[in-house]
Amino acid sequence: MYFLDKRILTHDHLSMMDRLILFLAEYLGTAILVFLGCAGCVKFREGSGPGALEVALAFGMAILIAVQCVGHISGAHINPAVTVAALIMGVTPLIQVPLYLGGQFLGSLTGYGLLKALMPHEYIKRSQDNVSLCSPEPNPKLQDAQVVFMEFLMTLFLILVICSAWDSRNSTKLDSFSLKLGFVVAGLALVGGGFSGAHLNPARTFGPALINGDWAYHWMYWVGPMSASVVGSIFYQIIFEKFQKKGEDQASGTITPPHTT
Repeated sequence: MYFLDKRILTHDHLSMMDRLILFLAEYLGTAILVFLGCAGCVKFREGSGPGALEVALAFGMAILIAVQCVGHISGAHINPAVTVAALIMGVTPLIQVPLYLGGQFLGSLTGYGLLKALMPHEYIKRSQDNVSLCSPEPNPKLQDAQVVFMEFLMTLFLILVICSAWDSRNSTKLDSFSLKLGFVVAGLALVGGGFSGAHLNPARTFGPALINGDWAYHWMYWVGPMSASVVGSIFYQIIFEKFQKKGEDQASGTITPPHTT
């Protein structure tokens, strides 16, 4: 099959300083995403709070800001699902994956920890359902499989968008990509939010879950997005990349992959 012809990169030629910069970029980008996105979910007054549109826009604009800040440095994956897709697509070498993942999870903890330090306790822990701000909270009327599939589907759409950005045929069409990606995420969050919360990102889920001890539904937000990452990236290679003209190779990233989420 076509995707088997694409070798996963295992090594790079980066210095230790370059690796540290990659790590710090992912750390900062994910911290920005979690802090700003979750801050947009805070309910400051009893009986009123941000609606679905406001929450979706908060996360979309958080993505926009994070990608604009560090996209030119690390590619702004800020999402383990994107990093796995980048590995499969040959954009990010295997040796860099631990740097990306480490930065993402530590950044999520930092972003949410900072937000929690700034918020009164009652803004973080909701007494009526005992679920903390930004912790996994699927629709109680849905079965587990339905929640997982919604996370899978929304993340799949995100991965396909990002794979298209990595495609060399799209290299001249990435102006204002941070803005475009922000609206993509906002749209997906608006559609999927009522079903699963539309996390689409295990790192975004990890920080709030660890700090608040909310692990009840955590596994769903790994299974859905990570499986979508594998399926989406392989699907893109099989269906779309084989139609590239001869000699028109996939853009590969050594130190600075193209912008992502």
